Amino acid sequence: MALGVLESKTDPKPPGTEYLVDTAQTSAGHELEHTNFKHGKGKKTDIILVPQPSNDPNDPLLWPTWKREVAFAFLFFNCIIFAACPGPMVAPATIGLALQLHVEVKKIALLSGYQLLVVGALGPIVSVLAQKYGKRPQFVFASIFGVIGTGICIAGFDQPSLPKSYDVLLAGRLVQGLGTTAYESLSVAAIGDMFFLHERGLRTALLVLTTACLASFVAICAGTIFENLGARNLFVILLPIQAFGMLGNLLFMPETQFKRPIAVAGVASSEEIQEKQGGNSTTEEAPSNSSSTVPKRSFVGDMRIFSGVYSTNNMFKLLAEIFIHLFNPAIVWVMLVSAILVSCFVGVSYTLAQIFTPPPYGLTVAQNGYFFTGALVGGILGISAGPLCDFIARTFARRNKGIYEAEFRIPVCIFAVILFAVGWFTFSWALSHPQYNHVYLCSFCYGAVSFGTSVASTSAGLYILDAFKKYSTEIFILQMMIKNFLFYAFSTFVNDWAAEKGPANMTRTFGIVTICGFTTCIPMYVFGKRNRVWVHKMWTRYLGEKE
Repeated sequence: MALGVLESKTDPKPPGTEYLVDTAQTSAGHELEHTNFKHGKGKKTDIILVPQPSNDPNDPLLWPTWKREVAFAFLFFNCIIFAACPGPMVAPATIGLALQLHVEVKKIALLSGYQLLVVGALGPIVSVLAQKYGKRPQFVFASIFGVIGTGICIAGFDQPSLPKSYDVLLAGRLVQGLGTTAYESLSVAAIGDMFFLHERGLRTALLVLTTACLASFVAICAGTIFENLGARNLFVILLPIQAFGMLGNLLFMPETQFKRPIAVAGVASSEEIQEKQGGNSTTEEAPSNSSSTVPKRSFVGDMRIFSGVYSTNNMFKLLAEIFIHLFNPAIVWVMLVSAILVSCFVGVSYTLAQIFTPPPYGLTVAQNGYFFTGALVGGILGISAGPLCDFIARTFARRNKGIYEAEFRIPVCIFAVILFAVGWFTFSWALSHPQYNHVYLCSFCYGAVSFGTSVASTSAGLYILDAFKKYSTEIFILQMMIKNFLFYAFSTFVNDWAAEKGPANMTRTFGIVTICGFTTCIPMYVFGKRNRVWVHKMWTRYLGEKE
C-alpha cells in the first residue's frame, strides 16, 4: 500500500504511476531505471520528466520555453474572452435587460441557457475532430465563430422591433456557443500536450480560474457597463478584444497534438518492471543521445491550420468511444466533484439579480455586478490549488520512494470540502435572515464557494491528465458536455425554484449535494490505482491501443 493507495495485484505500474522524484530511498532494483530517465534542469534536476520527451524537435514538450509560454498565454486569454465572457455578461443585467426587451426574467436566463446547450451538444463533435485532425483547427474555428457571434449580438440591438431584437440576440448567443466549446473542453488537455507532469498544476489552476473567477470579473464589469453605456456596448467592447485573441490564435498557437512513440527510449514498460521485480533479467535500452533526423518545422509550417491526420479510426467509432468512458468509476467521480459542483456555482448566478434587486437589498444593476467581487477574490485565491497540488504530489512521491501515484492529486479536496461547507451553509443562513448588511456576508460566502470550486476542479483536472492522459480529450469533453447540459437545465427552473421555495432552500440543497459528492474522494483515493489497472486493460482490449 502506497500511502493509503491500494496496490494492484497484476500491474505495479499502470498509466498514472510514474517515477517522479530521485530520492535516497530508491531501491537498488530501480537505480538503473532512474539514471536512464531524462530529468529536469536547474533546481528540478531531481524531478524525472513525465512524460519522457522524444528526440523530435517538433515535440511540443521540447519547444523553447518562450514558445510554450506564449502559446499558453494566448490559450488562457482566449479561454477568458471566448469561454468565460459570453455567459456571465448578462447575469447582473437579468432584470434590466428583461425590462428593456419587454420579456420575462426567465427568457433572459435562457439567453445563457441555450448558449450553453449548444456548447454541450457540440462537445462530442469537437472531440472527434480534435482526435482526428488535431486541436489547432478546433481553436481556430472557435475563435472565428466567437467573433461572428458577438457581431450578431450587436446587430440584435439595431432591429426595428423588440421581439426581433430578442430573436437576433438569441441567435448571436447561439453562435457564440460555437466559439466556446473548443476552449472549454480542449484547453486542459492541451496543457498535457505542452507541459510535463510537474509543470501542470499552476497552469491547470489558471484555466480553472477562467470559470470560477474571471467569469465573476466579467460580471462585475458588465454590470457597470450596462448601467452606464447600455447593453449593446457590452458586446461592442468585447468584439475587438475577441478579434485580438483570434489573431493571437492564428499566429502563436501551433498544433499541440503529437504522435508520441509508445515506448520512449529509457522508459521501462510495466511488463519489464514486473520481470525485474520478479528476479528475471531484462535488457533496458538506454536513451539515445543522437540528434533527430526529423527536420524542425518552420514558422509557416507550425501555423498551418491542418497538420495531418492523428487517428485512422472511423469517426463514428471515435464518437461512440466518448460515451464508453462513462463506465469508468473515476469519470463518475470527476463528474461529482467537478462538473456538478461547478453547475451549482453557476446555477446560483442566474438568480442573484432576482434575489438582490428587490428589498431589503435593493441593489442596482452595477451593484449586482459588484456582488461578484467575492467570487473574484475566491477564484484568485483558488490559483493556489495548482502549486499546492504539485507540492503534495512531490511530497507524497518522495515518501513513496520517488514513485508518484495519480491519486496524490486527491487529498487537496479536503480544503475544498471545508470551503464549500462554510460557503453554502452560511449563505443559506444569511438568505433566510434577509437584511441589507447581509449582502456582504453573502458575497463572502459566494467567494468561498468559488474558492472551493477552483480547488476541486483543479484537483480533478490534474487527476485526469495524470491517470488517463491517453483519453483526456474525450473525458474533458464528457465533463464539459454534462456540465453545460446542467447549466441549461438550471436556467429552465432555478429562477422559479428561488421564487417559490426561497433562495435559502436552494443554497442549502446545493450544500448538501456538494458534501455528499465529496465523500466519494475516499474510495477514489484508496481504490483508484486498481481502477486504473482495470480501465487500462479493458480499454486496451475493447478499444485497442489508442493512436
